[in-house]
Amino acid sequence: MSSLRYLCSDLVTLRIGAAESTVNLEEIGRDGAAIESEDPIVDGVRVEVRCGQVFFSGKVTQVEQHEFGWRAEIEFSPLTPWSPERFRPLHMLDQPREIGNP
Repeated sequence: MSSLRYLCSDLVTLRIGAAESTVNLEEIGRDGAAIESEDPIVDGVRVEVRCGQVFFSGKVTQVEQHEFGWRAEIEFSPLTPWSPERFRPLHMLDQPREIGNP
């Protein structure tokens, strides 16, 4: 599956169950996002990404630990797709790039 993603940077809230943490939103697209977190994230867990009054429900599909924390790929639920009209990250490059397998 491939989709278009926008490079961005914005602090958002990641909710896993009742726990919340602030994470950096690195990429966003209609079907998902990539975040950077200082806290561990488990692959396969259901999450909610909160951006002010807007939220996106999804599932973590890939986690990579690195020197400064964890990078997680999130696949959004079809019921909460992203669009720039719903939420525009504070810093967003207007040129999307294709990710995934073509």
